[in-house]
Amino acid sequence: MDFFDCNAAYGVPSVPPFKPATAVEDLLEEMAWCGIARALVRHAALDNESPQTGNRVVVEETAPHASLHPTWAILPTQTGELGALEEFLAAMREAGVRALWAFPSKHRYTLDAVTCGDVLSALSERRIPLFIQRGETSRGLTGWELAGALLKEFPSLVLVVTGHGSWGEDRYFRPLVEAYEGLHVDTSRYELDGGIVDFCRKYGPGRLLFGSAFPNTSPGGAMLTLAHADISDEDRLLIAAGNLDRLLAEAQP
Repeated sequence: MDFFDCNAAYGVPSVPPFKPATAVEDLLEEMAWCGIARALVRHAALDNESPQTGNRVVVEETAPHASLHPTWAILPTQTGELGALEEFLAAMREAGVRALWAFPSKHRYTLDAVTCGDVLSALSERRIPLFIQRGETSRGLTGWELAGALLKEFPSLVLVVTGHGSWGEDRYFRPLVEAYEGLHVDTSRYELDGGIVDFCRKYGPGRLLFGSAFPNTSPGGAMLTLAHADISDEDRLLIAAGNLDRLLAEAQP
């Protein structure tokens, strides 16, 4: 099965992870051992240091490896740190970046229409996926509350929420799935018994993306959960890789 990981990182983070992957070679070794063919990758500096550093380094270090697809982080355009919006989008095109991350609490900005309206409008229009971690906070909101507020302002945004936890949070995110067609959820900790099966039965497989959350968690758990879920092979292949392939193909930086 072709696994395309939507949520992988490498580098030296501020907090030691489950299994350190300080260099891109460490990530490639783990992928080969687990049987993950491709990965959407960010550098630890992107969220632990600065987007300027992480965005640059991940492109340089993944360039020789066709199986690795770099991702960047956004910042508000008002400070000019990543250039004007059109300059940033042009740099994305040149670097082959087709997905972005937001870390508002770590990078100290507000993720809303006032602060990031120009960026979020452009991402919505261009179908560029924006990833946020379940634990991120902004404007006094956390997790699914933040996702809901963001989608209420930008209902066409393609938003992927990662790492929602193993205890099951369907009561939080299923109403958002029904309300906003752009909301997607990664499966890195979607370990609820029968969760993937019931989700596919009710909503179809198109809103789930395989993610490992490596190096913070072991890829094997997410792979095992998906590989043995009682769903059709067609649905399994879409979650494993097909849905992410579609989102990246639709993105127009």
